[in-house]
Amino acid sequence: MKHWRHWATAVVLLAFAAAAFAHRQELSEAVRQIGTLSLRWIAVLLIVVVVGIVAQGAFASSVTPGLTLGQGISVQQATTAANNTVIGSGPVSTGLRIAMLRSWKVSDPTIGLTIVALNLVAEYTVWIVALAVSLIGALRPNDGVIHPRIYGVVILVAVVVLLASTVFWWLLLSRPTSSRWLATRAQRLWNGVRRRFRKLPDLNLIELAEQSRQGAHRLVHRRGARIIMCSIIDQSISILKPVAVVRAFGVSSTELTTANILIAYGLIRLAVALTPIPGGLGVTEIGLATLLTRFGGPSTTVLAAVLTYRVMTFVLPIFTGAVCLTIWRWSLRSQTSEASNRADENATNLATTDL
Repeated sequence: MKHWRHWATAVVLLAFAAAAFAHRQELSEAVRQIGTLSLRWIAVLLIVVVVGIVAQGAFASSVTPGLTLGQGISVQQATTAANNTVIGSGPVSTGLRIAMLRSWKVSDPTIGLTIVALNLVAEYTVWIVALAVSLIGALRPNDGVIHPRIYGVVILVAVVVLLASTVFWWLLLSRPTSSRWLATRAQRLWNGVRRRFRKLPDLNLIELAEQSRQGAHRLVHRRGARIIMCSIIDQSISILKPVAVVRAFGVSSTELTTANILIAYGLIRLAVALTPIPGGLGVTEIGLATLLTRFGGPSTTVLAAVLTYRVMTFVLPIFTGAVCLTIWRWSLRSQTSEASNRADENATNLATTDL
């Protein structure tokens, strides 16, 4: 059980490799089509990737007071790389985010509020996109690809989740009694856990809950408009990526409409959010290729577009995240070394003064 992530990763990779081997001919043809992509479209897709990276960094800095755009880009890319490479990456990416923000002198209450805000916005956007594309699908004539009941179920669940989340957070943030009630019960659970694991810190969750509630009010009051704007830009770039990739391979709107691309993207994104597989590996590729092909896209061209899309959203973030993580660790070592040198110089000066 100690190395369960390693075994789970190996199983996922083996299953993915087996699927690739079974469809090696289609993959070979798709890779050949990728090689014929024009330089103009390659430049356009690279611009979309760069703008998306900047948008993610701007969104991270908008919910974290004191964080620069460069730091926001670094932490977002590093945690995305962790999410794409580690099964059960929640604690890993959260721990990495905490370590990076602490190194930049961000306070613990601000870090906690940032993590909650990022997860909350991510949850809302997934369900809002799923609701929007399901409404589009439900209002269009039935194409026989997705049963209307599926759209209905997604719409119903999305509305319930969004309303329940909105009511929950409204009560938690606007009613001190609600947050105190929840924190009191969480405190009892935490105390019970500490009795079994005595190395865990003694936390006053009631006090932390009140501090977080007040901090959330200040964040919304001071940065609410900025957070909404950055979130909209970030999600618009995310939605633009699959459409741009499909059009880059010459698939016209008569073969595959923009609405169908968005429906496939939104539903697969929801499916990925409900699975623990890192970066939606396998689910995204198979799901997008299947839906886009059934919507009328040429199978080989669609596969080439999906593979290119996954290079943009899965492979590239691993490399950019590794670069950002390496730079951060190097700067951290440099700061530690400089602080140690200054301490040694001060100690030497004091000793010389005493003499």
